[in-house]
Amino acid sequence: MDNTKNIIGLIIFIFVLLFFIVGGYFLMDYMQNNHKNNESNNGVTELKEIRIDSTKEYVYFENIEDILHEEHISEQDVIINIKGFENINNELHNELESFTNEYVNLDNVELEEGQTCTNEANLYSFPYREYTYNVFGDYISLVINDFTYNCLNGSEIENIKGYIINRETGTAYTAEELLEIFEVTDDEIRTLVEDRLHDTQVLDGDVQVIDIDGTIDNVVNGEYGVEKTLSISKTGELELNFIVISNRINYNDTITIS
Repeated sequence: MDNTKNIIGLIIFIFVLLFFIVGGYFLMDYMQNNHKNNESNNGVTELKEIRIDSTKEYVYFENIEDILHEEHISEQDVIINIKGFENINNELHNELESFTNEYVNLDNVELEEGQTCTNEANLYSFPYREYTYNVFGDYISLVINDFTYNCLNGSEIENIKGYIINRETGTAYTAEELLEIFEVTDDEIRTLVEDRLHDTQVLDGDVQVIDIDGTIDNVVNGEYGVEKTLSISKTGELELNFIVISNRINYNDTITIS
């Protein structure tokens, strides 16, 4: 009888021991998974892959060729390496290719007496493109500036456009969305631009070089992607890139608006 009780007790002990071992294993597994979920909720979760080619940056450049080395002017294709931007990449490539149709060779230009113009490419004028690319937090920011170079007058900005893309979703922000996110109003932009223009105004004799009223009108009424565009700085601030109208050569400027 005592042997039977001992056997039953041993069986119960083994059962209880197995219960705690198995139960402890599942409890530990649950706690680890719960901890991982908490890390994800705290922003440690890995972003989903939105890039077309995961081995390259979100924006990269290829087919880079010097046009005027001494002027640091080159031609290069920009690739927005994000799924859904394939058509935009094709459009940007086609625009760049069309620039070559506007190249004017020095041999085809008759300069006025006293004018001289020489360069390594033997070009009188041509359009070209410059880029500014930043990544900050969830923001991917690309600004594209289109210029026309003239060997007598230098470079003049023609238009500005850009893209700000969410690094988590791969979708582009509209200007209205960004102004709302950063809580910036049109009146605030106008004031900031006006202050900037007054601070940078220069005189040519008694004549003001910067057309303040014309520039402000362009900023207020101009189209995003033509006369102005928004971007995110390396420090995460919202910036306005815009064209300054001048009685000499129009140029581009950038100010922080948030």
